[in-house]
Amino acid sequence: MTSTTGSIITVTLNPAVDKTLEVPGFQLGAHAQAELKALVPAGKGVNVARGIVRLGGRAAACAFIGRDEERMFAERLSAEGVEARFCVVAGRTRTNTTVLDPEAHTTTHLRERGFEVGAEDVRALRMALTDWLAERREATAVFAGSLPPAMSPADFGALIGACASRGARVFVDTSGPALQAALETRLVDALKPNLLELGECLGGAVERSEAPRAAERLLDRVGTVLLTLGAEGAFVIRRGLTVGRRCPVPGREVRNTVGCGDAFLAGWLRGEQLCDDPAEALCWAVAAGAASAVSETTVGYALADVEALLPRCEPVG
Repeated sequence: MTSTTGSIITVTLNPAVDKTLEVPGFQLGAHAQAELKALVPAGKGVNVARGIVRLGGRAAACAFIGRDEERMFAERLSAEGVEARFCVVAGRTRTNTTVLDPEAHTTTHLRERGFEVGAEDVRALRMALTDWLAERREATAVFAGSLPPAMSPADFGALIGACASRGARVFVDTSGPALQAALETRLVDALKPNLLELGECLGGAVERSEAPRAAERLLDRVGTVLLTLGAEGAFVIRRGLTVGRRCPVPGREVRNTVGCGDAFLAGWLRGEQLCDDPAEALCWAVAAGAASAVSETTVGYALADVEALLPRCEPVG
């Protein structure tokens, strides 16, 4: 493989098969007719990689994967133009089910527990990552999603360190103890918290009105904070720079909120490649998040959808 500059690899430690059902008039405890809308390989990092390719970029996806799901993931990602680097583990890849009710405009999420991984699995994934990064300059490693059962925050921090030692920029989108472990490395170039996760970082709840200023307190440990606030928009926060943008979407147009944060991150990474101005890159991010929200399925948006939403983007303070 020839050396490439600016390559992106996403890392999904706890992947999933995303199953989307449409159930008009959905009610708990009742029998209902369901229509299968999608059954796709997923997990936050996988979604980001697929999203970057949808937006005209290139990306690879590295992930743990259950043996029985390896072929499906490989075939689907290859068909979409995503390079795959899998570390096969014992156990079944979890299925996450989303139930869409078009009458009530509700979205219900059912999430399964992931497989467990051992020390040898973590070592194999670290080798796969460092081998891939060794062939590339100025690459970006994107860690997105939760840790699988039995994987420790210390293991997560070591993976971040291994990528940073290869000269990669490191982006992180996670929560809980994994988020704290990432911060403690002081090797993260960009962190993407929502309001709740920002509170986790800072040790207490943060009010929406104070969030951008509060996020500045993380800049002694990370280079950039990408703060997402759902329909209210998002901010990019660096030393000497705070910019906010949103892409308004009427509530009646929203179809599926699963994966909007992943679409945001894919949009930001693609926007960085296309735009020198962080504000313009942020417009790509919020437009991609909006495009995902109006799509029925996870990563159901296309480049044309995002480009059509870019003119809607507006400043937010």
